[in-house]
Amino acid sequence: MTRRRFYVPRDSIRDGVATLPPGQAHHLRDVLRIHSGDVVEIFDGTGSGYSGEVEIHGSEVFVCGLRSIPCPESPFHVTLAAGLIKSAKFEWMLEKSTELGVDAIIPLRTRLSDIRIPADRMQSRLDRWNRILSESARQCKRFTAPQLRTPMDFPDLLVADDFSGYARILFYEKAAEPWQPGSLVSDRIILCVGPEGGWDPPEVAQAREAGYEIYGLGHWILRAETAAIAALSIVQHHVHLLRSRQPEDNSP
Repeated sequence: MTRRRFYVPRDSIRDGVATLPPGQAHHLRDVLRIHSGDVVEIFDGTGSGYSGEVEIHGSEVFVCGLRSIPCPESPFHVTLAAGLIKSAKFEWMLEKSTELGVDAIIPLRTRLSDIRIPADRMQSRLDRWNRILSESARQCKRFTAPQLRTPMDFPDLLVADDFSGYARILFYEKAAEPWQPGSLVSDRIILCVGPEGGWDPPEVAQAREAGYEIYGLGHWILRAETAAIAALSIVQHHVHLLRSRQPEDNSP
């Protein structure tokens, strides 16, 4: 039988014992009705996973005798920079992007996006988004939850030194040419998709000048959240296909 999995922050794992956060403890004890002595798995969201035995003491739940679980990670890293859209759609995109193996997500403030998050609500919004990412990682059996960046203005992204060594692609609804990579020039890639209003042409020109390649996603205009998932699916498919065709290095 598949073992139940729970998310525990790294700083709550010490000396072979994990202390479950209140929400995860409630889910284990009161919803799933797991008992002391049962074996479960936990992950810390940063690449480490463990199995251990449950110990329940009142409202507190611990997983003890932790044993490491191998956590295979892809050598290819994908960052999704996505224009801010309505809350429910953006949260759906976070969930599905996690399932598709994205490593980092950058919410973008763009010229044609009318979504603006007040400063006094930003932290609560980020906390909610991080919970969604952790829960999605747990559900799809990932050991690493995507890193969530604070929202950026699109011009700031274009000049960010963080992505200078990345393959950089912007998917534009009016671009006719689809992405067809001939080879993998980098093991890191950043994908940009626009908001519900699409990209402003000057933004596309700025991205091209900054070294971004501009491609389309087919003949039809996709919703912003659909475009993000389509872009990730296409890139992941090509990456795995190209890697499967690379000859193995058998040198001693």
